[in-house]
Amino acid sequence: TESSQMQVDVDFGTYHHSTPDESKAVRVRAEEVFSKLLLPLYPADAHLQILDAGCGLGFLMYVAAKCFPNASITGVDVFKHRSVSNLSIKNAERNMKVLGIDSRTSFLKHDLTKPLGGDVQYDLVVSNVVFHNMGKSRFNAYETVFHVLKPGGFFVLGDLFPKGKEDLEYFRA
Repeated sequence: TESSQMQVDVDFGTYHHSTPDESKAVRVRAEEVFSKLLLPLYPADAHLQILDAGCGLGFLMYVAAKCFPNASITGVDVFKHRSVSNLSIKNAERNMKVLGIDSRTSFLKHDLTKPLGGDVQYDLVVSNVVFHNMGKSRFNAYETVFHVLKPGGFFVLGDLFPKGKEDLEYFRA
């Protein structure tokens, strides 16, 4: 079917210290958790500006796009970290095209520990499995995020990563 073909063509990568199946299990659980967190924040038909801080290959952009079909979503990443396989802006753009959301998504190659230029303000900032990789410089990244977040906006931050088979059982539940 078209839907299963689309899933085959989309590659959100494999997270470091995990197998492809473990990475998929993490994403299944992350989609469930983030959807539950995001949906009550705004009406589904809201025209939002969303930033995915450390977007990788666009998985969380996809989740946000499903939750808010009228949102414009910008993914920001340095696109060189070894924490996910096949990481490149080209592959992220390809995923958005395959998913049919490329008309409302865009990417910016940028180090989040440095201020974002421009005057764009975001209603919602999302991030998953990113800030823990930054060490102490994550505090600069938090400052970047809060600088571009609209007053009253939301920052939904997750760091979901299993350590062993016992933890993976939780993601399968």
